[in-house]
Amino acid sequence: MVFGLFKNIGRLPLEYNERVHGPYDPSVFYGKKDKALAEVKVGEVGSWLARRNKSPSAIAGAFSRGKIF
Repeated sequence: MVFGLFKNIGRLPLEYNERVHGPYDPSVFYGKKDKALAEVKVGEVGSWLARRNKSPSAIAGAFSRGKIF
């Protein structure tokens, strides 16, 4: 069970495509763009939080980009 949490660490994101994005840069988020927290209305906060990727590698990537949810 514990090893399943770390199965994606060290792998490229699924959204990354070398033909489209060029050389891989770990400081770039390759996923679909979403609203910034400042643009979310109060009634949409729950669904906005549900769309967040909360995996360990996503959290580490957010810290490396200098963005904390």
